[in-house]
Amino acid sequence: MLVTSMREYFRETLQRTLQQTQVQITDTAQVYLVNLLTEFARSENAFAGTERGERFGFVELMQRAQESEPSEALRIYKHMGDSSLYLTGFFAESVERSPVPVDYWVSMGGSAYDAVARLMRPTAATSSALFAELAHRFEDLVELLCAMSLQGEPGKKLDDARVLGLVDRYRRTGKPEVLEKLKAQGIVLRPVGDDDDLVH
Repeated sequence: MLVTSMREYFRETLQRTLQQTQVQITDTAQVYLVNLLTEFARSENAFAGTERGERFGFVELMQRAQESEPSEALRIYKHMGDSSLYLTGFFAESVERSPVPVDYWVSMGGSAYDAVARLMRPTAATSSALFAELAHRFEDLVELLCAMSLQGEPGKKLDDARVLGLVDRYRRTGKPEVLEKLKAQGIVLRPVGDDDDLVH
């Protein structure tokens, strides 16, 4: 798929999801999210640190950012915010099963974007305002990306691991959009508190 068609796909999916969820974000934030999703569609960008081949790790990146010059710190913090937002939004089931709590990912991502906003404030007020929005709306943006990830291709069957991840996610969050995605896959859940078994 060409980058332009990927960008258009993400733009259309974002617009549809914004209408469905009633989430409101600025046009600048919408453009930023579409560009982020297009860039991170390449897995080597999503699951890496700031350098090619480097593994992603909050603690190491945070320490490097705190010890770096402002321009390098800005680059590191931005990558931390981007990665955290993308992974908690599009790979929520994997993040939720990891030993690190989701709240930690959200806190670190929001803090990273806040640091970018503070570093940019003296020289780039418009960009600073964008990252302040991303920081303050981080949880809403995670939910927005989660809803986008559930849209996918209509009628496309999910693999067993993804279905089980969605079941687990629904049991923990009770989100109706997750339940709808499961129903579209032919999965019906008994109400929480019952036997909790799957019914096909």
